[in-house]
Amino acid sequence: MQRTLGLFAGAVLAIALFTGCGHTQPITSSLPPSPTPFPPQVTSEYPIPAANSLPSGITRGANGDLWFTEFAAGKIAELNSSAVITEFPVPSANTGPLNIIIGPDGALWFTESTASQVGRYSLTGNGFSEIKLSNPGTTSTPTDLVGGNDGNIYVTDPGSNGIWQVTTGGQTTFFPLTTPNADPTSITTGPDGALWFVEPKANKIGRVSTTGALSEYPVPTANAGLGDLVAGSDNAVWFTETTAAKLGRITTTGQVTNEFPLTGMTAPFGIVLGINGNFYIGDHAASKIGQFNATTHAMTTFSFSTNPATVYDLTLGPDNQVYFTEQAANKIAQFRYF
Repeated sequence: MQRTLGLFAGAVLAIALFTGCGHTQPITSSLPPSPTPFPPQVTSEYPIPAANSLPSGITRGANGDLWFTEFAAGKIAELNSSAVITEFPVPSANTGPLNIIIGPDGALWFTESTASQVGRYSLTGNGFSEIKLSNPGTTSTPTDLVGGNDGNIYVTDPGSNGIWQVTTGGQTTFFPLTTPNADPTSITTGPDGALWFVEPKANKIGRVSTTGALSEYPVPTANAGLGDLVAGSDNAVWFTETTAAKLGRITTTGQVTNEFPLTGMTAPFGIVLGINGNFYIGDHAASKIGQFNATTHAMTTFSFSTNPATVYDLTLGPDNQVYFTEQAANKIAQFRYF
């Protein structure tokens, strides 16, 4: 079932922000001169208007602005280049918007984890639509999603223990996992064009092709607490081990070649690949961003003053700096690394 609302339907709240770490600067693609070497640091934090909104997923939209979900507030929100946040309530009640991406069609797609739905928000004036995920005998809990190279959306569903393929027109196909109660959560598109995802309860990395062919690969470290994953620039997929505080690397043939200790991090979860080829990792249990050099394997952590912050998801902004959600602090933050 789909329901569509206009772009400005419901309450829309906008606020200009002027405070942060030192100062809050507008988001811009034009970078000022910086000292050499530049000291990586959290330079700005943007408070969210809705109190205790539990910001979760974050992505860069087709319009260049940052978009994020507010799990507890039932909203998606836009942070524009002037540091203004605008919030858009999701049409259905009690939806739990969790993760968000820009889809192959240029719209924003997000999981409604407590409503068994995937949401879509058009930036061209058509507003919201929602797609129900229904698998007989189970309750769908869509968690993460990614755009495939075939133009479809792929959604993890731990409640139904599988992966959904959703077309931009709203048609759905379910790919069940063979391992029971695997708990598929984070997902990414691999360098081979397949979809790669974590199975925390099975301690495996999963791979599914766009036609539904499934493979699962065990992670050597037991009870690793698999978190997030991202395609690297080395034809491999890299994943965080939140409980083990490690960064793993798996080839497209399913071989876990390395598990690197993330020294200085307590619970590494969200990960993004910087334009310099390094990985940037958020610590879910400490106010830290980690930098992992993919070439030298050197690990450096950078602390910031907001505590507790509870870093969840990270993305690159229009300026290619790292932006992330702070669930406990109810903020969006900017981490400048160059």
